[in-house]
Amino acid sequence: MPPKIIAVLGPDRVGKSTLIDNSFNLINEFASVKKLHFSGPQPHHNSPIEQYTEPLNKALCENHPEYVLCDRGFSEVCFYERFRRNIIISPEWAIAAESYFSAVSKSLDILVVQRSWEWARENHINEIEELFPNATTYYKRNLLLVREEEHKQYYTYMTNYLENISTLAYQIIQPKLGESVLDYVLV
Repeated sequence: MPPKIIAVLGPDRVGKSTLIDNSFNLINEFASVKKLHFSGPQPHHNSPIEQYTEPLNKALCENHPEYVLCDRGFSEVCFYERFRRNIIISPEWAIAAESYFSAVSKSLDILVVQRSWEWARENHINEIEELFPNATTYYKRNLLLVREEEHKQYYTYMTNYLENISTLAYQIIQPKLGESVLDYVLV
């Protein structure tokens, strides 16, 4: 039987992974579940869509999960590759990934975690401190400014994509600590 797939979208440091982890622990109590984290195309990928299809196919063949929880998804590759590496990826690749995930799933739910920069800022500061403990204040400040711009542009891009390009329905959420995707999706 095809799995129920739930993709959680949102910029860095807004609580996607925490929501996925909470959801995995809860669902794992009553059903088989697999977590997938999509962090961008890898050197061995021949197209942007492979970062999604490769791990999904592996999970479906090996585990036959009832649920698949996706940390990130589809259209985000178009935004991040352009913002971070100045590589333009056509939205058609994201539509192809959406279509594929729809075809191999029982249901496909898209949740977008919406947080203000003020909410996420402290999480970014903490991560920058962990990653670059010996960096100068100048370096850390500039990195934080880039992350702030990325955060804001992410929501502009994703709103346009989801409203005008995507074929999928989605929900905007602001999960509270301890919640899971099951608080937003019918099972």
